[in-house]
Amino acid sequence: MSRFAFTAFLFITSLSALAQNKTNQITGTVIDSLSKQALPNATIILSSSTTTIKTTISDNKGAYTFKNLGNGTYSLSVQYIGYKTASLTGITVNGEPTQAFTHKLILDQQGLKAVTITSAKPFIVMSADKLTLNVASSPIAAGGNAYDVILRAPGVVEQNNSLSLNGKSVTVLINGRPSNLTGEDLKTSLSAMQANGIEKVEVISNPSAKYDAQGASVINIILAKNKNLGTNGTATLGVGTGRYVRGNTGLTLNHRDVKSNIYGSYDYAYNPQYIQSTSDRNIGSNATLAETEYEVRKRSNHNYKIGFDYDINKRSSFGFLAKGISVIRDRQVEHNTDLHVTGMAKDSTSNITTSGTATIFNPAINVYYKKLLDSAGKKDIVFNADYFQYNREWNDDFTTRYYDDKGLQYQPPFYLRDNSPSIVTLKSITADFTNTTKFGKWEAGAKASFAKTDNDVLWEQQISNNWQVDANKTNHFIYKENILAGYINLNKTIKKYSFQAGLRTEYTSTNGTSVTINQNNTNQYISLFPNVAVSYTKSASHMFKLSYRKSIQRFGYEIVNPFVVYQSQFSYTQGNPKILPTFVHSFELTHVYKYKLFTTLSYSHITQTLAQVYKPGNDSSVISTYDNLNNATVVSLTVTSQKSFFKGKWGSVNTLGSFYAKYDAQSFGNAVNSRVTGYINTTNTFALPKKWKAEIQAYYSTPIASGIYNIDGMLQVNIGLSKPIMNGKGTLACNVKDIFNTFEYRINTLYNGGTIHTYNKNESRFVNLVFTYKFGNNRVRASKTRTTGLEEEKGRLGNN
Repeated sequence: MSRFAFTAFLFITSLSALAQNKTNQITGTVIDSLSKQALPNATIILSSSTTTIKTTISDNKGAYTFKNLGNGTYSLSVQYIGYKTASLTGITVNGEPTQAFTHKLILDQQGLKAVTITSAKPFIVMSADKLTLNVASSPIAAGGNAYDVILRAPGVVEQNNSLSLNGKSVTVLINGRPSNLTGEDLKTSLSAMQANGIEKVEVISNPSAKYDAQGASVINIILAKNKNLGTNGTATLGVGTGRYVRGNTGLTLNHRDVKSNIYGSYDYAYNPQYIQSTSDRNIGSNATLAETEYEVRKRSNHNYKIGFDYDINKRSSFGFLAKGISVIRDRQVEHNTDLHVTGMAKDSTSNITTSGTATIFNPAINVYYKKLLDSAGKKDIVFNADYFQYNREWNDDFTTRYYDDKGLQYQPPFYLRDNSPSIVTLKSITADFTNTTKFGKWEAGAKASFAKTDNDVLWEQQISNNWQVDANKTNHFIYKENILAGYINLNKTIKKYSFQAGLRTEYTSTNGTSVTINQNNTNQYISLFPNVAVSYTKSASHMFKLSYRKSIQRFGYEIVNPFVVYQSQFSYTQGNPKILPTFVHSFELTHVYKYKLFTTLSYSHITQTLAQVYKPGNDSSVISTYDNLNNATVVSLTVTSQKSFFKGKWGSVNTLGSFYAKYDAQSFGNAVNSRVTGYINTTNTFALPKKWKAEIQAYYSTPIASGIYNIDGMLQVNIGLSKPIMNGKGTLACNVKDIFNTFEYRINTLYNGGTIHTYNKNESRFVNLVFTYKFGNNRVRASKTRTTGLEEEKGRLGNN
């Protein structure tokens, strides 16, 4: 009996300990006291005595959870802008079942203005799974655009018209879905998106299977949306200058009541900019070619949207969003080329004058329906239907003149022009299901997308004062791509461990038709994309996370066009219809210390690497094209700290990182070129007297060497000031981008035994003065987060 009693005692004790680990948690929901609507993104602080143990934010249902708590007494503080802080003390945790609380926050009408002014979030906030840029908190961001903001994220680099994060490919999302553009088209689109219309930017290094498999990492731009009841809006007016005067203006209007919300906005920006480049390359063993180019590019960007959300009942809602971008671009280019051959007494010099216009019209429509499938809000399903179109009209007129060593023309000018329209149409339907059970949180979904791009390029040259078709350059290319995808994802917590596992399947069918030469290329393939993540919370001070993700990098739509595109008589670009997609296997190990120090070690193995390569053309020309390398390896280490000084008056976020990228390019006759690259990114904000706010941001990287490229080190320093005026309704901001005018690219490219030395300088130093005024009702209410269903496909629309 004594042995039985002792055994029973041990069994009951073990069950008690297990139950304590499973039940020592606190959950809750944050809602508005009047409307009973959930308040997402509320800040909940868990404390023990006077020490902060953990901090979290509520999800889109207003819910939060603190898990794996030790026995003891705790306090909760719930904060939300525009509401009075709610506090709860004396919460005892001792192994009893989960405690759930409902926090009914009360509007703070009198203190709203003061809260809005003084409680601004830090520009950069690190968490265990992502990095967040709070755009509205940055004086430097005022008057800027989305592309500038993205480049300020630690580890993000622009290289060869592509964005990378710690050496990995990036997919840019807007409201949770990819932007559907790449290269220069992506840059043009994001440059037309004003920063004042962005709430925040999330940088996710290893996303789950819920995201499209396109891209090894994700940058998610979340657009600003007013959360206030009633009618309200924001007006913006800015002026700036670099070498040329620029300006921007915008208006946002929003009307929200208990069940519906209608909103719209319009932004305009005029951005003239110079682009300067030089290039020197060896041609064989006895000739050199020197090229210089100066371009003045003027862009008028129009960005607009209108949307409507409606709550049918407590469980169902629907809405639509129509948005678009219009860009009108003019450019004037002077291009000079000097060809020197050893033993020749005279050099051959040519001058190309280019006058070009381009118009881009990019409309998009989204319709969604969301339904909660149970009264507890643990099950829901969301349907999205999307239509996206990208229309580009492109015209250039080239005049080439040839001079001898005395500056005299030795042959008549050569006249060439092109008309290059491009139409891309994308359609998609998605369904996403979420179910939270006792076992864990399940996510599942399906997506069907259909893309078609049509490029009908006409080149003409002037012969005897008559324009005649240049058959060697004119081409018509049609490309179709259909993708069917499905995914399932599970999140589960056991004691101090959190598990996330998912699997995504994508079936891809492509068809590329060169109408001009009657050439057809088809391809079909099915790919599986698993991902898994395990996190371990050792204590309130230490958390570890290990994750793996497989992803795909599909080519931009224009990369498969096999025709040669003229840039100058010595430079061409050409697509490759036989290009294969790139697959990336990414591993990451992260350590979080007190949510103030974040260390991440990542390793990526890349197969069928998509890379820009060069091959010799006729008459001493070089053709830039794309091909698949054998494989590549990328290793990176980043350490980010976030800390405040002087009672929060100085906030500092600093990232020190390095990465090593090795590309196997031997099959193309190029040396394998690699080295360790280091970089530092620092952002410092200062709360100054009389409510002034200052910000200083700097970025520096050591030289980069990978594959056929060697890129010199880069430096950029930005500063900004802002101050609330007009009783907090207005904000005045002034900033200087690239104050020392040091941001430029110096690149050495190896190709087939030759070397190209390139210098590229896009105008980067600007001074901006921006005034923002908010008007209307200030009764805060939570808003829905809108996403669209067309995403990965838009991201690959070729170069502009």
